[in-house]
Amino acid sequence: MEREMPDNSVVVNLNQFERSRRAQVSAETLSILHGCRDLLIEGATRVLTRQTEAMENTLLAMADRSPLLDTRNSYYGAQGILNKRANELLSICKDVYCQTFSDFAHNREKPASTELSELSLVDDQDFEITLAVDKATSRLRYNCAEELVALDARIAHLLGRADLSENDSPLGPRALCEALLDGITRIQPEQDIRIVLLNQFDLVLTTELAQIYQSINRYLIDRGILPDLKVGTKARAQSTAATPNSAAAASAAHAMQGQTGGDMFRLFEQMAGGGTAAGGGGYAGGASAGLGGFSLLDSLSQLQTGSMMLPGGARFELPLLEAATIHNVLRSLQQSPVMQSASPLDAVLVDAVATLFDVVFDEATIPDRLKAQIARLQIPVLKAAMLDRNFFSQSNHPVRRMLDAIATLAIHLPDNEAGNARLESISQIVSRVLDSFEKDIAVFDSAATELEAMGALLEDTLEETVDAGLQEDIAQIKQSERAELAPVIVHDFINRALKEQPVVEAVREFLRRDWAQLLTLDYVNEGEQGAHFNSHVETMRELVWSVQPKADMDARLMLVRILPGLLKRLREGVAEIELPEKLADRFFATLVILHANAVRPNAQPVPLPDITPEEIEELAIAPAAEAAVSPEPAAEAEPVAPELEDEFTLRARALNKGDWVEFHYDDGTFRWARLGWASSIKNTYLFSDQDGMNSFSISLNRLADKLRRGEAVLVERKSITESAFGKLMNLFRQKLGAA
Repeated sequence: MEREMPDNSVVVNLNQFERSRRAQVSAETLSILHGCRDLLIEGATRVLTRQTEAMENTLLAMADRSPLLDTRNSYYGAQGILNKRANELLSICKDVYCQTFSDFAHNREKPASTELSELSLVDDQDFEITLAVDKATSRLRYNCAEELVALDARIAHLLGRADLSENDSPLGPRALCEALLDGITRIQPEQDIRIVLLNQFDLVLTTELAQIYQSINRYLIDRGILPDLKVGTKARAQSTAATPNSAAAASAAHAMQGQTGGDMFRLFEQMAGGGTAAGGGGYAGGASAGLGGFSLLDSLSQLQTGSMMLPGGARFELPLLEAATIHNVLRSLQQSPVMQSASPLDAVLVDAVATLFDVVFDEATIPDRLKAQIARLQIPVLKAAMLDRNFFSQSNHPVRRMLDAIATLAIHLPDNEAGNARLESISQIVSRVLDSFEKDIAVFDSAATELEAMGALLEDTLEETVDAGLQEDIAQIKQSERAELAPVIVHDFINRALKEQPVVEAVREFLRRDWAQLLTLDYVNEGEQGAHFNSHVETMRELVWSVQPKADMDARLMLVRILPGLLKRLREGVAEIELPEKLADRFFATLVILHANAVRPNAQPVPLPDITPEEIEELAIAPAAEAAVSPEPAAEAEPVAPELEDEFTLRARALNKGDWVEFHYDDGTFRWARLGWASSIKNTYLFSDQDGMNSFSISLNRLADKLRRGEAVLVERKSITESAFGKLMNLFRQKLGAA
């Protein structure tokens, strides 16, 4: 059952928590995304290939009609590229799109671009290119509007996101247009020709892209991704219309924040005028005459240092606050003779500050030994509030800063020697305020600054300790994640290499059965950006190219140049995966024949040696990669948590590095843990304790289940005084309403 949090709590109510973070992709999700990617880019390039001749004829006709020489040359240049290099161009566009898609799927950031907040000039060429992409995107999106509404919703659901903006979708027209332009740029740097080619591609795709998006939607439906989704038009006008109101609300909220202190003081005056507070007499500016001619402030100054003399020789003192005592002495003050001659407004101020401390003492996230330090400040805080009304109106008032800084340090006070030492430092600062504060608020300012500096230093130190301590755990989790994704990633790279050019079954079998082991090892150890992985992918592509027929002399000479290095890298790779010697010898013997056939002009190719599947099975051994990447069994299996997609799952995903979570246990105890790292694939969270010395991991679903059950709550280090004042105003309004 979800626990109900008090109004004044500094623990965030998760129902109010609005942050979001991009959901991470699992191997299953990645496989589905790859299928969508292939349907889009393969379908688009197939359409463009089929329409290449039609685009050439269109460009020639446009060149004939153009009166300007430069424009004619641009049309002719574009037509020449389509005529001679169309296949190369579309292959590059495909590679660019696949790389961009991979960056999105693995949450890699886009290359840095000019931010709107930076004041800079955009040259005419950049403006024209941007305009061309915008036009192409708008035209495609307009013609595929219905299909894209459904597709965006399904992709957002697949990624676990509440929404997906039209320009963020990796399958959207903008991503496609930008990839086409990037591919064109790698072939043709001249701007005018690039724009002409992009426009031609856009015009051809405009009539065909909707069908491609329909096929992607069907593909997702077949895999259970929102099969019952009803396609409709997004209500953009509604969200747009809400923006001004939201801005106005934010502005009003900001203005209200500045008026809080004034509103509060008006409440105080209304209560004092209505006689709600105890005491009598006229208001004397917060310094009314007290017992024996003393003002209330003078009385408080005496009580701050010990006891005060009452008429008749009696002495009065407040209950002693020791290092472990939590007691609201202001409540005792309200019942004391000191308040008999206080003005109504003074009595209300005392009640207000006493209520503030009630709220602080009720806060469960502040440990008792820290509350005891705050309790020692009650009389000085009351004096400061009477001396300076800004205490109620300024959130950055020195007194409030000091109280907030002490409360914030709660997360850095573990029950050990280090925590005790930090508590002693806090106690010394509090003692200094008690000894030196008379009427100068600057005492609180210096104390607040010192406490804030302590908190910042502890946070920085903890950050360094956690980052260093978690490196080994992070490396293991990342490797485990890559091991899970490796079959999908490696299969995808091999498929793309084999799709580009046909190869004989011997090479195909070698890549799928043997070279895949090497790529898997590389991916698990280094990831997709690793030098070895990329080198072996390039070797695979060179191998596929090397066995293709070489029709011209340039291609044959190129093969002669790269062959020694290619064979050397192949043998090194085969040795690394410990391929059986007989299998390796058969493959390289086959490769000799394939290379001879590739350069043999118009002659009957030499037949390849036969090898039966039974012989291969007899020679093959268990892949070394399988043993190397198998994750070690966990010492203790984590309880299985339900895979629900609700608000608590979204809240768990929204956690960022440095966030604190309070974990509750059956025995009534709790502990705070700081998020040190969140995995990018398996959604595993690594937490550390308050000193960063011990760590533990928990899955997304398990964490969401704890949030759902109230066994974990997110801790937000917001102002304790601001929370207290919010509750204070509500209480005083209720008193006025009941009066």
